[in-house]
Amino acid sequence: MELGTLNELVNTRSVIKHVRKHNKDMKQGVGTGNDFSLCGDMVSCEGVSCNPYIAWTKAMNNFAVSCAKPVGVRLVMLLPESVSEADIKLYMKEFNSLADEEDIQILGGHTEVGPSYNKASFVVTVFGVAACETGDTYGCVKASDNIAYTQNINKILPGDRIIMLGYAGLMGTDIIARSKKDELVKRFAYSYIEGAYFNKEEYAIRDKVRFLIDTFGKDVLYMHDVSHGGIYGALWQLGVKIKHGININHACIPIKQETVEISEFFDINPYMLDGTGAVIAVIRGGLKEGEDGAAYGEECEVAASGEGFPAAIIGKVTEDNNKVVMLGDEREPEQRFLSPVKGDEIYKILE
Repeated sequence: MELGTLNELVNTRSVIKHVRKHNKDMKQGVGTGNDFSLCGDMVSCEGVSCNPYIAWTKAMNNFAVSCAKPVGVRLVMLLPESVSEADIKLYMKEFNSLADEEDIQILGGHTEVGPSYNKASFVVTVFGVAACETGDTYGCVKASDNIAYTQNINKILPGDRIIMLGYAGLMGTDIIARSKKDELVKRFAYSYIEGAYFNKEEYAIRDKVRFLIDTFGKDVLYMHDVSHGGIYGALWQLGVKIKHGININHACIPIKQETVEISEFFDINPYMLDGTGAVIAVIRGGLKEGEDGAAYGEECEVAASGEGFPAAIIGKVTEDNNKVVMLGDEREPEQRFLSPVKGDEIYKILE
């Protein structure tokens, strides 16, 4: 099987369909495009990585789109026999620092050293409350609204806009640039390679989620963080979740030139490269016939640029069930049909 997140077809066939519902209060559980679970007012989600910070960030990004308030986290550390006690202390020092920054309690967890673990793996599970007061760190909606966009998925209609905040392939580019610097220097200057490094803070989407809620309010019908499988993978999952087709203008997807060129160097698709740090959303409001939303997109982009990240209308919801990306230009348009997520391009580069 492909390395990374389980192939979506296999995951659906062999995991999701076998999960039974035993709790009548379950409002959102396992399923494609679900970043978190919601049972009553309790929200939970997780992040997994071989790096403590990345596992933490992926968990917090999944949680951020719930617009709930985090209460605590549980940590699981699965470690190889080569690990030392000093290593474990460093892992916990980093987790404690992250928890202190967010004022989140570490509730417990599990640490295990075993011969079957070739390298360290970390699982961060976040727990929180869906109904929260406006102004809380992650509370982006009023208690009475209670993650309104999740409950409004059934209100999504053809013509509703799809917006992206952040860059495609951000985390994947950063990891490759840092780990493959000796190879990249054969073509690029050191200064250019280092320009592909990103600050850790850019991986977080909390401020982007808050921007969406502050700007569009209840017109935000659905949000989904971009992660493994890149922006193409996230868009496929969006289409599955909202049960509509989507039409995406490839040229409108924000992406850095460093991501494009580094991906070309390694012959990988930057739009299927880990895009942690970006979020996509469906916004209520259809476009008129022949209108591409350019003016609106420019206004949104200017507002978001003041917050330090890009924003763009990248497509719209359609009546059919096709998940299409439009390539080329008006003279030579080309359609590409998205497909289920199959791993991530980064595993073609890293062992």
